[in-house]
Amino acid sequence: MKKVKIKNKVIGNGSPCFVIAEAGSNHDGKFEQAKKLIDVAAFAGADAVKFQLFRAAKIYPKTSGKVDTPAGKIDLYKFFEQVELPSKWLFPLKKYSEKKGLIFIVSPFDEESADLLEKIKVEVYKIASPELNHIPLIRHIAKKKKPMILAEGLSTLSDIEEALNTAYKENNFQTILLHCVSSYPAPPEDYNLNVIETLRRVFQVLVGISDHTLDPVLIPKLGAALGISAIEKHFTISRKLEGPDHPFAIEPEELKLMVKEIRETEKWSNEKKSKFLKSKPLYEKILGTSQKVIAPSEKVLYPGDKRSIFTIKDVKKGEKLGKNNIAVLRAERYLKPGIHPRYFNLVLGKKATKLIKKFSGLQWDNLLTI
Repeated sequence: MKKVKIKNKVIGNGSPCFVIAEAGSNHDGKFEQAKKLIDVAAFAGADAVKFQLFRAAKIYPKTSGKVDTPAGKIDLYKFFEQVELPSKWLFPLKKYSEKKGLIFIVSPFDEESADLLEKIKVEVYKIASPELNHIPLIRHIAKKKKPMILAEGLSTLSDIEEALNTAYKENNFQTILLHCVSSYPAPPEDYNLNVIETLRRVFQVLVGISDHTLDPVLIPKLGAALGISAIEKHFTISRKLEGPDHPFAIEPEELKLMVKEIRETEKWSNEKKSKFLKSKPLYEKILGTSQKVIAPSEKVLYPGDKRSIFTIKDVKKGEKLGKNNIAVLRAERYLKPGIHPRYFNLVLGKKATKLIKKFSGLQWDNLLTI
């Protein structure tokens, strides 16, 4: 497995675990709060701080409805619209992160956002778990020839294979997988950490963890004992803040403790690491099996959180499908998913067999095949 270099950090076997402090949308739409999150990541000793660059209209149909979160029921579309990271923040936040000794990482959720990040010369791109099947987005980013970190929550081995092969077809082999359970918060016993070795062997890539559990140390320390290459953990200034991501994020002192425990565990001998992994019955449950499966806590989300092709306007019978009337969106809980995003270019130019209502998952029988 080749090592991956991100700016001044070399990631891979024999190198320290690359620690990503995930700020996500916990800036709550406030620039100064975003800077405070960077301060926290630097205080904790993280290697990188990560934000998310999304536009609500390019993730969800407006009819996605309300869903339950750790902070209560929210209207998904309206929430994402409220916490969109303004484009004008990108360069100042990148410079501030670098001043604090951190690598600035952002997850783009659409091609236009990825292009904005390229303009400010980011060193790496992160693909979030729900976007792992967004093949057009992965292809677009892979062409930029930058390292790619891909989270694999809500995914099967075939999903992972297709995403990696999409990058490889663009001659981009600078890839890191993050094993993930995409539920918020995630039960530790769903993590099935033994699958990390399966992913290493099957795909010959560096593997880390995206940890969504509430415990600041449990999964990171076990991961460090297993020799993971990277870890990502959501953090916040305070869990008392409003917003759906704050309740399951860890606080500043917890983030600092997490980094400390990872660094200490990395120094252990292989024998000590092995004894630690076998030291508690709970660890056996968390280590699980070597099989890659959709975790029990993820099943309600799959496939609704994954991307599929939707109409974004009413499409009349006989009208051609194009980028003006279809897009790759998430179905979420209440909408029927559409055709897999891998077929996006294939359906462009096809004609509708009947009227297709706005924000409908596009189905094969909606199309004329000639």
